[in-house]
Amino acid sequence: MAYKYKPLVPLAPPLNDQPAVAECLVTLRALIQKMYAKGGRQLPPERRLAEQLGTGRSTLRKALTILENEKTVVRHVGRGTFLNSGAETAPPQLQALASSGALAIDSVSGLSPRELMEVRYVLEPATAELAAIAARPSDLKQMRECLRKREQAHRLDDYEHWDYVLHMSIAEATRNSLLTELLDLINRIRKTAAWRQFRRPSVDPDVRAISNTHHREIVDAICRADPSAAFEAMRNHLGEVSHRYQHYSDMQAPTPSVQHLITK
Repeated sequence: MAYKYKPLVPLAPPLNDQPAVAECLVTLRALIQKMYAKGGRQLPPERRLAEQLGTGRSTLRKALTILENEKTVVRHVGRGTFLNSGAETAPPQLQALASSGALAIDSVSGLSPRELMEVRYVLEPATAELAAIAARPSDLKQMRECLRKREQAHRLDDYEHWDYVLHMSIAEATRNSLLTELLDLINRIRKTAAWRQFRRPSVDPDVRAISNTHHREIVDAICRADPSAAFEAMRNHLGEVSHRYQHYSDMQAPTPSVQHLITK
């Protein structure tokens, strides 16, 4: 069953100079963190910032567009680029996650399948999108290898292991440690005994074939450095997973906040 999704935020535009933009993003994020620590609020003028980062102004503009879509910065015509005060600090739960390195699974023991899918809808497509921008050749090689081992796995435990490693390799390719921690938590929840009943349909050969196709589409889009396609491929995969959960369990329907993202 095919699904069409409306992105939660504007998608990053397809880029022809992905490595340069990804490198610029990493440097910009580091600069922004230093500015927050020192109480800074406004980035230097574009020409001076490009010289400071050792990059071209076109590359810098593309990186700033991505940060603006993330709401990390706000650009005002004629005034300059400012750090978004709302992006300075994370909610207390995320601060605890970042400081501890991992959030205890016990703290979300009452999580329902619907709630888990809502979180995945929010995080994972954006993760695939960012991976398509920031992934390095070594990341792409690892994703391809995980995909191959996932498809060749015969035992369910092996299949689920390589599914976990593949999703984590996508998260790690973003070079965003907090996002990686959040995705690790989601995947650890999916591996617990309490959630095994929701993974039973993956034993079905037809379901496995559909899932393999979806994951190939996700990895292919990331390898092509196509963030829009990566976003859409991950959303399509999650739509199929949600449909499967509802078919094989008593999982309640997605809330209106998530339901509007899906159109058959």
